[in-house]
Parts: sequence; C-alpha cells; structure tokens
Amino acid sequence: MRPSFLTALPAASGRCGKAALRFLLKILILLVRGILKLTAQICRLIAVLIGQGIAVLRRFFADRSDSVRAAQHAYRAAVCSGSSGAAAFLRAAGTLLFGRGGILRVLFRYAVPATCCLILWAAVSRGLHQQYGVSVAVNGHALGMVSAESDYLEAAEIVRKRLSYTGGEVAVPLKHALQLERCEGNMQWLTPETLADQILQNADVSLFNGWGVYVNDEFVGAVDDTHPIEAALTRELSYFSDRFGGELDDVFFADSVTYQKGSYLTESQVPAQELANRLTAAEHTVRTYTAGADETVYSVALRFSVTPDEIRRLNPEIPDVLPAGKKLTVPIIKRRLPIVSTKTVEETAFLDYETKIVETTELRQGEEDVLRRGVKGEKQQTVQIIYTNGEETGRKVLKSVLKKRPVDKEIGIGTFTAQPYSYDTVIDGNGRFAWPVDGGKITSLFGGERDHGGLDIGAAEYSEIYAGDGGTVELSTWDDSYGYFVLIDHGNGWETLYAHCVELIAQPGQKVRRGQPIALIGTTGDSTGPHLHFEVRLNGVRQNPSMYLRVNAD
Repeated sequence: MRPSFLTALPAASGRCGKAALRFLLKILILLVRGILKLTAQICRLIAVLIGQGIAVLRRFFADRSDSVRAAQHAYRAAVCSGSSGAAAFLRAAGTLLFGRGGILRVLFRYAVPATCCLILWAAVSRGLHQQYGVSVAVNGHALGMVSAESDYLEAAEIVRKRLSYTGGEVAVPLKHALQLERCEGNMQWLTPETLADQILQNADVSLFNGWGVYVNDEFVGAVDDTHPIEAALTRELSYFSDRFGGELDDVFFADSVTYQKGSYLTESQVPAQELANRLTAAEHTVRTYTAGADETVYSVALRFSVTPDEIRRLNPEIPDVLPAGKKLTVPIIKRRLPIVSTKTVEETAFLDYETKIVETTELRQGEEDVLRRGVKGEKQQTVQIIYTNGEETGRKVLKSVLKKRPVDKEIGIGTFTAQPYSYDTVIDGNGRFAWPVDGGKITSLFGGERDHGGLDIGAAEYSEIYAGDGGTVELSTWDDSYGYFVLIDHGNGWETLYAHCVELIAQPGQKVRRGQPIALIGTTGDSTGPHLHFEVRLNGVRQNPSMYLRVNAD
C-alpha cells in the first residue's frame, strides 16, 4: 500500500522533523482545549444571567400575587365587618393599587427615573442639534450672521486692505457689536467677503462693484475687468520662456496674483490696462559680479540667463577662462513681479581633496615635503537650476553619480634620523640615497686595491638596515659570497644591495619606502665581522655609494 503524506513526512524528515511535528501537535491540542474551556465559561455566564433574569421576573410576579391576595383578604375582612359591597371593593382596590407592593407604587418607582432620563436625553439632544451663530452689528446697523468671530476679523482685515490703497485718506470707523444667537429656520450666513462688502456699503463712502487685484494678499487696485491683466501676465511668461527656446522646465511668477470680486472704493479703481502695465514693468540695469574659481564667460552667461556675446559687449577683451576674483559687469532685469524659472542640466562637479600631514622615514627629521599630490574627485550630477529674473538664485541636485574619488594630498614630516656614530664621518654626496644604518662607521671604502664593489659599514649585530630609497624588492635570498642579502629596484636603472644580513625582513616583490627596515646586520657569507656591505648600481654597473650619500655635510 502506498504510504500517505502524514506517515511519509516524519520518516522523510528524520529525528528533528519528528520532534518538530510532535511539538506542533501539542500546541494544536492546547489551543483546542483553550477554545473549548473559553466556550464553556461563556455558556456558563449566559446561563447564570438567564437564571438571574428569571428569578427577578419570578419575584416580580410573586409580589403581584401577594398584592392580589392582600386585596382579596381586605375585601373579605370588609364584608365580614358589615361594610357594604362598594366600600369593600374600594378598600380591596386601594390595597391592590397603593398597598405595599401595589401596582401603582411599583410603576411609580420605575417610571419616574425612566421619565427623568428621557427628559434629560431630549434636552441634551436638542441642545446638541441646535445651531448657533454670531450676529454682527457695525455702527449700529445689523448686518447678519457669521459662523464665528474669526469671520468678522477676516472681513475687517479685507476692509483695511481695500482702504489702504487710498493712503489713509478715507477712514471708516468700525464700531462693532458681536452677539451669540440661536439660528432659526433657513438663515443666510455671511462669508468674510460678503460681510466686508456690507460694512463698506453701510459706510458713508463712494463704492463700485468690481474686482480687487492682490499681490501676495496685498491690495494693489480695483478694476472692472481682469482679462487685460491676465492676458498681460500670460504674455510676459510666454515671452520669457521663448527667449530660451524651450530649454526651461517651468516658468512662473514668484509672487501670487489673485482677484476678489466685491465692493471697492471709487478712489481705488484703476484702468485694467494701466494696472497690467504696472505689474509687468521691468527695469534693465547692470551690476558687478566677481568670478569664482574655474568660471568662464559661458558659465557666467548661464548664471545670468544671457548670451556670452552680451557679457563680452559689457566687458571687452576678457578671456574665455576667467581668473578667480575677476570683476565683471553683467546685465540684470528688475521686475515688479519677479519671474522664476527652472532648468535641468547635466554637469560634472569636482570634489575637493583633503590635506593630511603624515610622519615618514622617507625624509630626514625636520624635513617637510609633498609625498603625494592631491587630485580632485568627480561626480556626474543632474541639477535643477533656479533663476529669478534670469539670475541664478539656487540649485537642487536631483541625481548624483560618483565618477572618481578624490585623492588626498599628503605632506610628509621627516622622522628618519639614521646617521653614522661619529659626526666626524662626513660624506658630501647628492643625498639620493639615505644612510642605511642607524649608527655604524665606515670600515671599507669603494674601490681600492681589492676593487671593493661597495661601502662596508660596521655596526652591532642585529641592528636594523634601512632602504636607501623607495622601490620594489627584487631579491631577498642567500648567496655564498653575500650571505643573506636584499636587492631593491628603484626604477630608471637604479638598484641598491644590502649584504651579510643575519635576518631578512623584506620579501621579494614587496614595495618598500625610503627608511623602512628591510633586514638586520649580521656576518653571513664571506664576512669577518658584523657589518653591512652596501652597493649602489646604475644599469647593472656598481657606483661609488659615497657619491649618493650625504651625512654630516650640512
């Protein structure tokens, strides 16, 4: 028979799988038990509530049965005492209605709180749904209702702006009275604009109905038709955009121009075309601009949205690449309504490098030199340039991709102090190579009767040997004559050799710097005592090391 999935799964999953399956089954069983126990508790609670409700009803009806029996007993007692049937009935009815546990007493006990709750709910509901407003009266004239006092304050500010056009010659006193009132029926609410109109209409001033023109919410005049102004502003933006042949992303006015219909002072009325001319007025002038680093005539022209020829006409005989700090005369335009334009360009930005001070054995102590020249980094940027009246006023980087990281400039402070033991040892060479031992004395010169191929420097065994200059370790090995030795290639045919070492530090192929330890002095190979055999070679030919060393000569 083919095994089922449930029987095959544990076998396939191994011992860990079986343990995990048992753990999941235990969790599932605990979850089912918890749900069943919670369901039982809920059912028990519902049963208790139902039982208590039935008990309350049973007590209620039992009390009513007691009242009926008390009424029957009162009736029989009245009849037995010789009272008439009517009197006995009245006594029994009184007991049934007003006696202890009587129907009316019970109803009164429950009905009065319920009635009070209903009355309270009705009062609160009515209060919540009742609409209130602020009635406005100015200079004794009732003008209408507004939804809040802030609407009146806004209307008063609108009136102030309309009157400000006259230079304060027209004064409208605003003695206002505000009162909270309940709204009845379909009352008309006043907006701040309509309230401002009514305030002016109730003042002793000459008015006309038209359109108020506002620049950044400041009233600049009223016209009977806004179309000439709208057309003039549209033409101004189109003309500005056409100058750049569609290169601009967006063109708009820096200030907002809005129109508001209403009642305005006759003194503030201006012919629409005259106001349009005022708003689009422009003044052509020049200013002085100081060129920054790496600027050209073309970059300055781009900054001021003009052509390079316009810059050259104002600044004859200027070079294309401008010296930093060069002062130029550039054209600018001042407008009543500044025009803002945006343009997206791709450009290369340069990243400045840092200058680091490092200690180095490549220089003698106290010397200072540039070890590595700084190189600026580069990044390709997508930049949105923002112009105001054609002059660049801001930039926003939309995208930036690093093309080349900057290389920091390194200035070395010398720490190399190696020199012979005695100041009497003076070598007046060109200093191309550093003294290779910290201490030591010359025990054998170059050449001589035995045609010595290097300079022997005697020093204590295990003293450090330093690279005479930076280069690449060509050999670091054993030779029967040299013993353990190191050969460094300095480039351009120059090599130095360090022989008779007791221990080698530098390894073949390793890059070493001037003054770096490369081995320890010993007496290996063809040697009679601890010393360094130092050779200088040019194109494989041994040179006199003294010509290239300089110690105690300054």
